Amino acid sequence: MTPCHSDTSSDTMPDRYDDVEACVDDILDRFADNDEIVVGMPLGIGKPNQLIDALVRRVIDQPSVRLKIWSALSLTTPDWNTELERRLVEPLVDRLFGDYPGLEYARRLRQGELPDHIEVHEFFLTPGRYLDVSHAQQHYHSVNYTHALREILDSGLDVLVQLIGVVEGDDGEPRGYNLSGNPDISADIIPRLEEKRDTGDDTMIVGQVNRHLPIMEGDSPIASDRFDAVVDHPRYDFELFGLPNEPVSRAEHLIGLQVAALLRDGGTIQIGIGSLGDAIAHAALLRHETHETYREILEAADILDRSGDLIEEIGGVAPFDEGLYGSTEMLVEGLLPLMERGVINRRVYDDLPIQRLLSEGRIGETVEPETLDALIEEGAIDPQLDADDVDYLQHYGILRSDLTFEDGRLQGGNLDVVADLNDDAAREVIDEQCLGESLDQGVLVHAGFFLGSSDFYESLRELGDEARRRIQMRSVQFTNQLYHHEEINRLQRRDARFANSAMKVTLTGAVVSDGLADQRVVSGVGGQFNFVNMAHELEGGRSIIMVRSTRESSGEVESNIVWNYGHTTVPRHLRDIVVTEYGIADLRGKSDREVIEAMIAITDARFQDELVEKAQSAGKLPLDYEVPPQTRANRPECLREALAPFQSDGTLPEFPFGTDLTDEEIALKRALGTLREQFDREGWRALDVSSALRSLCIPSSIESHLARMHLASPTSPREWAMRQVVAYALLETSVGDRAT
Repeated sequence: MTPCHSDTSSDTMPDRYDDVEACVDDILDRFADNDEIVVGMPLGIGKPNQLIDALVRRVIDQPSVRLKIWSALSLTTPDWNTELERRLVEPLVDRLFGDYPGLEYARRLRQGELPDHIEVHEFFLTPGRYLDVSHAQQHYHSVNYTHALREILDSGLDVLVQLIGVVEGDDGEPRGYNLSGNPDISADIIPRLEEKRDTGDDTMIVGQVNRHLPIMEGDSPIASDRFDAVVDHPRYDFELFGLPNEPVSRAEHLIGLQVAALLRDGGTIQIGIGSLGDAIAHAALLRHETHETYREILEAADILDRSGDLIEEIGGVAPFDEGLYGSTEMLVEGLLPLMERGVINRRVYDDLPIQRLLSEGRIGETVEPETLDALIEEGAIDPQLDADDVDYLQHYGILRSDLTFEDGRLQGGNLDVVADLNDDAAREVIDEQCLGESLDQGVLVHAGFFLGSSDFYESLRELGDEARRRIQMRSVQFTNQLYHHEEINRLQRRDARFANSAMKVTLTGAVVSDGLADQRVVSGVGGQFNFVNMAHELEGGRSIIMVRSTRESSGEVESNIVWNYGHTTVPRHLRDIVVTEYGIADLRGKSDREVIEAMIAITDARFQDELVEKAQSAGKLPLDYEVPPQTRANRPECLREALAPFQSDGTLPEFPFGTDLTDEEIALKRALGTLREQFDREGWRALDVSSALRSLCIPSSIESHLARMHLASPTSPREWAMRQVVAYALLETSVGDRAT
């Protein structure tokens, strides 16, 4: 099999294939003499599904070829365990995931069918999906996101394969490619593979084009000649994996409201994916756009009474005047409305002299004659401008873009002046006629990768040029740490608030986010440790760990604030701020006793006494310590009462940024989930006889729900039984009409 096209005008242009099998032939031929082939892929949506599937299928049939796959977050569509789950989930998969092709290695991995000569190494797992998959647990690598690059390169990486966007010319030919939402590691791997090739080792950099990928700026644009091979045919343009937005619970809204109050105007924000990220973004918009209502909610929930001093010290409740800058590992959906509606509005510049002058207040966004003087003082430009100086000044909007530079002179229209800022006459002309209006190339968000809903991807694809330039996709070596570019990062990331979620937090401040006490991995460290550590290193920076105070397991409620735990993601010596729905615990600089007291104050009241007893037994609390009376109100019913008016009037909606689910699907998901929890807890004793009897007569209000499950007209005793189960569940969760 041969390439469909190979540009013979340059040896450095990639071979282009219209068939993945031909590209796989090339890969296998190139490394035929290797004992093993090590293939790397980006995490999330950056995987070339059809290409890696073709390679895996081929190697399955060639046991003599050992294949190692390095990646993270292998996305697979939801599955089901029961017939009722199938009826709910299968239509959702068809509608939401469209033609998204499955990952052969991920399917085989979950089903225990991966042959011994293929290994999958990941540094971040799809949360919760691989707890009982031995291969995934045994080949997981516990590393910071910033260290994954080293691990992958040290593995002997031979091939990088990646899904890429394409920028086409008028003739339909590619003018360049784009790493889109995944320059996170690839931007650094590509030059390292090129260096390896220069030393005589075989390497390959392979792209698979997908025109659904948004074209992004920053480290994402990449020249065509950086690739050895590119697969490009419209039949491989599959829909990107879209994550439906999750509902935001009452507890999550309360956590988001408090985190929004810890954001300092003019500072920096980082949030993660999921319902807690949506809760923070929504709360920040409430603070900015409906300030009085936002304050009213904080007062109703006793947030200002409990944490008003801390909020005043490090955050605020007033609208954002200067605005925030986003410095985040992940570009999440909630950041876009924050940009569009003026919360994220502080521009930073990827130029050290300009950023330093702005941070020190020596220049502003508006271009003035003093801007030139400050740049001369900073050594950024020479008073006698040369071509590089002029390009620099025009790039950042300081000089008009329509001017030309020739023979030491600035020219444009009737203008012709010597480019010498020490010449008084020339300087007067330049100040009056040559300056731009405001600085250009300002960035609102730096991010390493993105993942979100289908609507999110569409929003990114539809960004105008100006809005797109405001979002710079960068390597995680830039976004997740200070090293290598520390001075500019410190200037940009002032008053940083890095908000990350956790599964559990110990009473002394250790954070559990990625694994269980038996050492099984739930997800991965990712960038959480990086951001927590960076918050301690940045002046004015704070790490905010968000954790729901309780969780329900097998029908039993348990506390997420625990005395100790058999696994730790972030050690207690990096403790900072912890937020639950019951309050804010500021742990920085506190003694162990003070930390424990602060954590007790944000713990669900049902578990406070037990934790106090353990702390006292260990000598960490005095025996006469008593739980403060006001924290005895840390109960779900108190929060329900406080937030009820704001939930009922839509101020705190379940889906702040919309959902792909219908009303029926939302109700069915909630009802069946609640029913399962009840039966897990109580078995048949959970059955409410009156509701069961009422479900025999189907109310009109749930007919559409039953139709969605294809149970409106049962055709068998089994379907009749399923219809009654669904009707009962809907009635129990107050979806149906309870009138008899």
